Amino acid sequence: MLLRDVLKPALSCTEVTGVTVDECVACARSAASKIRGGWLRILGAPDYRAYLAHHAANHAGSLPLSEREFVATYLAHRFNGRGAQRCC
Repeated sequence: MLLRDVLKPALSCTEVTGVTVDECVACARSAASKIRGGWLRILGAPDYRAYLAHHAANHAGSLPLSEREFVATYLAHRFNGRGAQRCC
C-alpha cells in the first residue's frame, strides 16, 4: 500500500527501542533543551533557564531577576564596555 494511515505510525517507540512513548517524548524534550542551550551559547544570547537553575543552586536565599531584568543586565554587561561579569 503506497499510502499508510497517518494516524497510526508504522513503528512505535516500544517496537523500536523497547521504551514507552512517554519515555520517548521525555528524551526528545531533553535533547531539544540541550540543543536550545547550545544554540544560545553559540549565538551569545542570554539563557534565562540556565540562569534560574544556577540561581536556585547557588543563591537560594534571594529572589532571581525577572526575565526582563536578566536580559537588560546581560545586554548592559555585553555592550556597555564593562565586559562579562559573574555573580560568583
